[in-house]
Amino acid sequence: MTFLEFHKLISQDLLIYSWIRKNFSLTHQELEVGKELKLQHGQVIIMEKGLMVQESKGKKPAIQRVFAGERIIYTTETTLLLSALERTTYSIISTDELFEKLDEHNLLSNFFLQVAEDFEKSLEWQRELMSAESEERVGKVLLRIIKWYELDPVRNHVFPRWLKIYVLAKLARCSVSTTSMIINGLADKGVINVKKTPWILIQDSDVLCVS
Repeated sequence: MTFLEFHKLISQDLLIYSWIRKNFSLTHQELEVGKELKLQHGQVIIMEKGLMVQESKGKKPAIQRVFAGERIIYTTETTLLLSALERTTYSIISTDELFEKLDEHNLLSNFFLQVAEDFEKSLEWQRELMSAESEERVGKVLLRIIKWYELDPVRNHVFPRWLKIYVLAKLARCSVSTTSMIINGLADKGVINVKKTPWILIQDSDVLCVS
């Protein structure tokens, strides 16, 4: 088995994540909705459940990366500021200790490759968004949310409570006014109901303007 074949296998099975959970004594912490967490250089977050986002530092606020479910969060930056959209359970461990143990088990290269792949997926998603018109951007983000939460109009039609116009605007990299106009248009067509909180999915996601 080649290195890349082995890496594909362990990536599919979340092997490194499971290995860390098994081989480290983790101290679980909770981050409440709306609270922020600053990841310092030399630390790695082992995220167990929840939803956190990283916002860009530019003039126009935008959500740069989204971390959901079981994730390993590592950065080469000095600090990484994250905020919780859902209550998040996580642990923090030292990069030095993690790298030493991964290296002992010949997993360090796989760890860095996985981090690079995750970052590339985020960049590819941003490129995909920026190449689309505003209406399609909003549709793409809504479709991702629908798929992640496995929403459908009959059995599971309630959007997550954190989904609001201003958050959707940051995710879709659109202005609040443009996002509001697009969402109101979808509401007028009977696709979603935004008069209630949380929002309600009324029609199947294939009606969204996504190519």
